[in-house]
Amino acid sequence: MVTTQITMAAELLAMGSDAPYELIQGELIRVSPAGIKSNFVLSNIHGELFVFLRTNRLGRLSVAEGGFLLETDPDTVVAPDVAFVANEHLPEVVPPRGYLAVRPDLIVEVISPTDERREIRMKRALYDRIAVPIVWWIDPQRETASIHIPGQEVKTIDRNGRLEGRDV
Repeated sequence: MVTTQITMAAELLAMGSDAPYELIQGELIRVSPAGIKSNFVLSNIHGELFVFLRTNRLGRLSVAEGGFLLETDPDTVVAPDVAFVANEHLPEVVPPRGYLAVRPDLIVEVISPTDERREIRMKRALYDRIAVPIVWWIDPQRETASIHIPGQEVKTIDRNGRLEGRDV
């Protein structure tokens, strides 16, 4: 008989901020450091979004270490490369410790050569399941971005394309 140990969000939190894991439906998934090219791309995306959101006061932006509790029983905690939460979806009080139990309005994931295909598939399925309004999957190696919007076909653009946030 095989027993699968279910990990709870509280157990992941107790591991400390240096724990290199995300939690997908109770399963710990090791997260490796990104490749430098992927990190440069991530920095550019974060910078552009940060300036836009700060100027327009639309909500808050989180980067890789910010955890989101997206499902419970079994628990799912992810730290997207970039996540935007609109003001109207933010709680009045953000917990000083722990994870934000809010579905982001926009998630950006920058694919790194160290990312495992299995984990990418798990995250795509998760983001589809919880209906994240917009997910941008950025692939620096191919210089493409895939735009996932619930109920629509995935749109892929090349480096000359334009990423848009629609009404988000």
